Amino acid sequence: MHLAKQVLQGKTDLTSEEIEQLVGTLRDQYKGLLNVVETPRRNVYYVGDLHGELHSAQAAHKLLQDSRDASMVFLGDYADRGPQQVETINLVFSLAIEYPKRVIALRGNHESDDIARTYGFYNAVKSKYSPDVFDIYCSGFKVLPLAGLSSNGIFSCHGGIPEGVETLDQIQEVDRFHEKIQNPIAFQLTWNDPSEGDFRFSPNWRGSGSRIYGRLAFNEFAESFELNLMFRAHQVFPEGVQTFFDGKLISVFSSAYNNRVKPKIVHLRDGLKIDLIQI
Repeated sequence: MHLAKQVLQGKTDLTSEEIEQLVGTLRDQYKGLLNVVETPRRNVYYVGDLHGELHSAQAAHKLLQDSRDASMVFLGDYADRGPQQVETINLVFSLAIEYPKRVIALRGNHESDDIARTYGFYNAVKSKYSPDVFDIYCSGFKVLPLAGLSSNGIFSCHGGIPEGVETLDQIQEVDRFHEKIQNPIAFQLTWNDPSEGDFRFSPNWRGSGSRIYGRLAFNEFAESFELNLMFRAHQVFPEGVQTFFDGKLISVFSSAYNNRVKPKIVHLRDGLKIDLIQI
């Protein structure tokens, strides 16, 4: 039986060799994808930060099983901080492998060598395996696409819109294939945060290179890309979801985050209608 299918059926005790096989399959499948991949128009589940909470990843898997014609976009941040980081990222990667036409896994700011070393994933992997296995996972991080865009104007990424980007080609031309997120456009797509203010960009408390984008920047980006909706993750909101810019931007968080959040998954239905699913 295919390894990814075994993981989806509950296998969690992967060997180092099996992890290398799993990540290698993902790399082969994803390395030819564009930085911005095409996503479905309707019946899509958007999953926010998981941060090593296997329960949330399993809830997403069940939604996919229960709706055979649905698709799913994972918005990044699969490990770090949580109690079952290795098992969670293995499940997400397995879903992406097993359902290549229904599931896409995007890159978050924590899918980066330096961040994953700092916030827990490196130690989680080292305690079970070895530093070499951490390097294998990082080789999978670098192939993950940066964003999604549907034909009816639905944009998705982990963080937000990057400063100075006016065309899709500017994102598609980025070299994303690095274990660390180096390119400024890629960095801002995975790190930036929205704010309701009537401004374009301002410094972000997260540090150098990260920006806060306001209503003016969002409106200009939406007009340039002909957007109707945008989904992103990255920020902790107690209710697990927060809307910005007259409901055109939806931020979702799918981890309980030490009981600080009521985690949600967002379901996009026909006619751009939204359902909030409590995990």
